[in-house]
Amino acid sequence: MDLINNTTVQKSRVYDDFYSNNENISRTQEDRNQMQINISNLTPNILTSITTGSEATLNESLPSLQSKNRKRLYWADCARIFSMFGIILLHSAGYGCEKTLLKRKDSNVMIICFYNCMTRFGVPMLVLLSGTFILDPSKTFSLKKLFRHNILRLTTAFAFWSSINALINIFLYKKNKASEFLKLFVVGEEYLWFIFMIIGCYLISPFLRLFSNDITLARYFLGLCVFWGSLIPTLKNIFSSCQWKEAQDELNIWTSRWHYHFTLEFVGYFVAGYHIVYHVNIKSLKIRVLLYVLGLADVFLIFYMTYSMEMKTGRYSKEFRDSYTLTVAFYTVILFIFFKHEIGRINFSERNIRIISKLSSLTFGMYLSHMILKGLLSRYAHIKQEEFLGIKFSSTIGCPIFWIVISGSSLLKSNIYYNRN
Repeated sequence: MDLINNTTVQKSRVYDDFYSNNENISRTQEDRNQMQINISNLTPNILTSITTGSEATLNESLPSLQSKNRKRLYWADCARIFSMFGIILLHSAGYGCEKTLLKRKDSNVMIICFYNCMTRFGVPMLVLLSGTFILDPSKTFSLKKLFRHNILRLTTAFAFWSSINALINIFLYKKNKASEFLKLFVVGEEYLWFIFMIIGCYLISPFLRLFSNDITLARYFLGLCVFWGSLIPTLKNIFSSCQWKEAQDELNIWTSRWHYHFTLEFVGYFVAGYHIVYHVNIKSLKIRVLLYVLGLADVFLIFYMTYSMEMKTGRYSKEFRDSYTLTVAFYTVILFIFFKHEIGRINFSERNIRIISKLSSLTFGMYLSHMILKGLLSRYAHIKQEEFLGIKFSSTIGCPIFWIVISGSSLLKSNIYYNRN
């Protein structure tokens, strides 16, 4: 029992720690305004490079009363909540459902494909928010705190939930043997990759903090991220989807000779989050509206290209909706800008602030538990993409119902745990 109690206490700290930085990263509003840049006066080329570029232990509950010279970013809380529900919808519709519908040539695949395209912003948005919080050079920083406070606690969260998943697979689902526990524990379920990725970003954050307030270096870095981390992979996907094998082979050979890995994957989002919040200020409403229209058009472009590819090949396609593609990066950054500029203008009431803060504090718990609940609901409650308590639905209707049930149950579970600790 002592071991269980210690684990519970440690896990409780992880939940609190995941939500720590909204309070700590805010500077005085005057200082922030001095550091921001009015994009209205920038050339279109610079604007394009900024908008295309893509928690620290991800966020503690905050007191309702803030100090006079600090202001909590409630729009960031809203973005986190929105992203979490988007991720759950993505997993509710999901790869398996879409692949099954494609295999049996079900007409509902078009709507499911759209669900899966429009929710691709979820994880990249969380990484943007994480960079916003941990890359603030005004915060005190040490390697001791990084490893003991941030990385250790995320590692503890992974260890706990990876153990739960492994035990469920062995003793409840009977999918694995007990001798496979260590393998299941070390690798973890697929959705726990997020924790590995965030830890990876934390490991290089001491270097990223060195230039986070240097606008020129930060944009140079983001330019490298866009080119190597988004443009090149997108070109590879285009060549592959169009079956331009010779061009694809030549590009693969060319990129392999560079041995370049420095700005790949999610690090671009990590740096872009802080940069957009504190060094990008789009004052012109016309420019913002134009960006939002382009972002919305991009969502439909992602859907059109993906669905067309699936109809052409008869297989699941992710070439234009992976997190690193230009299409998803552009959409995610525009949505991030929307939350900063439009949601950030809202003066929330005290009641709404309490609700937003509470929901934000529960999102990490929702993420860690929602896939377990999805499996349990599917197996034992007959609640899945095309069924609800034994009643059959089309997946077009069933997926949103499944999403609501998973979201509600994971929110309830997280809230119960939060109140107990």
